[in-house]
Amino acid sequence: MISVPPYLAGAALLFWGWQTGNWLPAAALAVAVEAARRTRLRFDLGAAEHSRIADLCTILFTGLAAVLAVNRGIAQGILGAFQWLPVALAPILLAQMVSQARRIPLSALFRYLRKMKRRDPAIRDPLVDTSPVYVALVLIAAGIANAQGPAYFGGVAVAVAWGLFAVRPRRAHPALWTLMLAAGLAGGYAGHIGLVQLRDQAEAWLADWFLRGLAGDPYRATTEIGAIGRAKLLDAIVLRIYARPAEGPRLRLLHRASYNTYVAGTWLARGAPMQPVAPDPGGLSWTLGAVPSDASARIAARIERGRILLSLPAQSTRVTGLGARTLRRNSLGAVHAEIPGDWIQYEAELAPAAELAEGPAPEDLAVPASERATFDAVAGELGLRGLPAEQALRRVREHFAGFTYSLWRERPAAAGVTPLADFMRNTRTGHCEYFAAATTLLLRAAGIPARYATGFAVVEYSALEDAYVVRARHAHAWARAWDGSRWAEVDTTPPSWFQEEEASLAPFWQKLADLGRWAAFRWSQRGELQASDGWYVALALLVAVLGWRLLRGRRVAREAGRAQEPPRVWPGADSEFFQVANARPRLPAELGPAFDEALRLHRRYRFDPLGLDAAARARLKELCALLASSLSAARR
Repeated sequence: MISVPPYLAGAALLFWGWQTGNWLPAAALAVAVEAARRTRLRFDLGAAEHSRIADLCTILFTGLAAVLAVNRGIAQGILGAFQWLPVALAPILLAQMVSQARRIPLSALFRYLRKMKRRDPAIRDPLVDTSPVYVALVLIAAGIANAQGPAYFGGVAVAVAWGLFAVRPRRAHPALWTLMLAAGLAGGYAGHIGLVQLRDQAEAWLADWFLRGLAGDPYRATTEIGAIGRAKLLDAIVLRIYARPAEGPRLRLLHRASYNTYVAGTWLARGAPMQPVAPDPGGLSWTLGAVPSDASARIAARIERGRILLSLPAQSTRVTGLGARTLRRNSLGAVHAEIPGDWIQYEAELAPAAELAEGPAPEDLAVPASERATFDAVAGELGLRGLPAEQALRRVREHFAGFTYSLWRERPAAAGVTPLADFMRNTRTGHCEYFAAATTLLLRAAGIPARYATGFAVVEYSALEDAYVVRARHAHAWARAWDGSRWAEVDTTPPSWFQEEEASLAPFWQKLADLGRWAAFRWSQRGELQASDGWYVALALLVAVLGWRLLRGRRVAREAGRAQEPPRVWPGADSEFFQVANARPRLPAELGPAFDEALRLHRRYRFDPLGLDAAARARLKELCALLASSLSAARR
């Protein structure tokens, strides 16, 4: 007898097909499962046959997971395989339904139990019904493709209510049972929403922790200015740039975003909303400027959570080969894309007179009140005010050339002194964020519009990949100054910063790790493994032959009429305690211990998988007879 109510397994499969879009296999499986449930044809399948079927299903699932992992990556491949779990495990349920016992040995599902049974044939190998577990797995597989809407939870709630209604206690009041079920489903839905939010938060936190700032934020850049300790740490490769060596100087800084307002260690992009960019005909090219290009560079970028701030040279005028869902840009030069995948590739076309950002605005001259005294004083000392932009930029570079680079900050600034003022007047050492922020504010104090820019420095060439590679720790910040006609890149961080980081941060196994990273990247860029129609035909024939070999000669008989399933027999249903279960208030006080002992034995008889031995079973009968006799005497 199958414990799952009629039509529930079929309905669950159709629900899975709806949620995943796999309507055809879902409908075929639903028909097969419900037909197998009602067929009068039975086969004499023993432990060996059920074990063979389970092993074949395991091989099928493992092979499917391997193929999907190769095509989609490990994480997405495993999730995709679990989405097809109802198909992979269906033969186990179908074999159970057409078997004579309508159960399968537990050892068929666990190879270790088979091994133990071979060693000791006396080990108990109960027959089990896999249909409840199969339905549960179908519902879980349907949830893998769920788009966070209420439809999935609603379907699961209906399936749970359907299954529980079939096994509800017959003595339970319908209204009370419905109320308890509704309360449980409401609590489950609240937990479902909470887990979804917790998962999203955990994914966001992990992404930020492992590849901090990779996706980027065009509106805000939080710096490490003022923080104690080491700044950059990660050596993961996030960009690969393929270009002719002659184009190297034009690609030294890849811009991602610029900001115009500084507030206590954080740079903001105010008055610069992101605006959509329309694609060129074909949908893979995006024009950012009207100037014809004279050079190009192909860039492969690692993407996180389906969105990224594109890393582009300052002279970019067009992006090609980018199959983005949307592309947006702001007036400060940030270009944001939404695109699926782990790695994307695009080509940046360059033009000498191209400019991604619009001209200066009043915000580009603002110096925060907390920093104004320091930077006004330094601008006066350097005689920057009134100088032509070209001369002022030269003096600013010469001034910061006397500073040193450091990823460490040993102690906080003195009370009443901002970290930037401490950097300018006292320590004169820091990482790129100090130099970029200080340069930006110093230029503004001199009357030159300036912005704080972030992106990556292209400083490492890989002979293995024949390309420039950019690591997460190559994230860089610099200033952009308006020279009267265009934005000029002003990077005052000491040029030695890359060598210092390489010496102090690069692990000794970096070259070996890079070999693995290169192999993984090349593997991720191949096309999907495709099977021809001939392979699918061969697979179908193989399944048919295996099914014929398993079932050949094992048909028992067709039942004379429609199979009448015997009534369900619950463990412990013959317990004598049911006759005295409500008698506790009417028993004499001296029989209280006897009632409690009988209740404990009754519960063991019903719920303990080992049940009761002969002595305990006899004791339960004896106690229940004593209690029943006492009740009869009390009624007389």
